[in-house]
Amino acid sequence: TDHRKQRRNRATQSCLHCHTNKRKCDRKRPCQRCTKLGMTGLCIYEVEDPEARRDPNVAETTKLQNRIAELEILVRELR
Repeated sequence: TDHRKQRRNRATQSCLHCHTNKRKCDRKRPCQRCTKLGMTGLCIYEVEDPEARRDPNVAETTKLQNRIAELEILVRELR
C-alpha cells in the first residue's frame, strides 16, 4: 500500500473550530481562541472515546454529555 494514502486513526485533539480553520488550539473547554471570538457555544471537540466510535448510541450520549457540561460552564460564567 502507498503510505501517503493511509489515514491516521485517532481523534482530533483541537476543537472543531480551530481544526477547520487550521489554528492552534489550547484544548481547554472552551478554548482561548473561541472564548476570544465569543464563540464558546461552538467550541466542540470530537468524541475521544474509541468505544464511542464503534457504537453510535455511545457516541451520541457522550456528545450530549459533553454539550451539557459546556452549557453548564457557560451558565456559570454568565451569572
